[in-house]
Formats: sequence, structure tokens, C-alpha cells
Amino acid sequence: KVKKQSLLRLSIFKSNRHFYVQLIDDSCGKTYAAASTLEREVIALVHRRVNSNAVKIVAKLMSERLNKLDNCKKFVFDRGPYKYIGVVAEFANELRSYGFEF
Repeated sequence: KVKKQSLLRLSIFKSNRHFYVQLIDDSCGKTYAAASTLEREVIALVHRRVNSNAVKIVAKLMSERLNKLDNCKKFVFDRGPYKYIGVVAEFANELRSYGFEF
């Protein structure tokens, strides 16, 4: 469980066809950045399938959006009910490779 902290929360949701990720500030209920497989540049490459290629593209999009924000290199990774295997682990490792800490 994600305990209440002063850090922002990176929340993920996945279904059989899509993968969503968003950076949330729980203290004020604001979403700072989001990315998913529903975006045009992702759909054109992966054809509505959640696999490691789709997740890597979403991680790249999210890293570009997080780099535009100030002081968003460190946050809490909220994987929700999903186990840390497969595309969830692939996304986390890819985001860490861009220099983010969680």
C-alpha cells in the first residue's frame, strides 16, 4: 500500500488492451502528467496490444512529460493490484533507465 507521503504518486492501470499511467499529487488531488496506449503515436506502432514494446513507448512519453515538470525525478510507484512482473516491471525498469527514482 502507498502510505501518505509528501512525494507524488505514479499510478498505473492496465487492461488486456491498454496501459495507462499518471502522476498524481494526493495532497491536492491534481494530475500533473499522464500517458497511455490510447495516444496516436502509440496506437500507430502497437495496434492496440499491451506488450513490452507498447509499455516502452509509454515510458518514453511519460519521461518526456515528467522532464518538463520541475522536481519530478523522485516519486512513489503505485502498481495497484498488479504484481511486479511482466509489463508492470518492464515499465518500471524502462522509466528507471531514464533517470527516475522510485
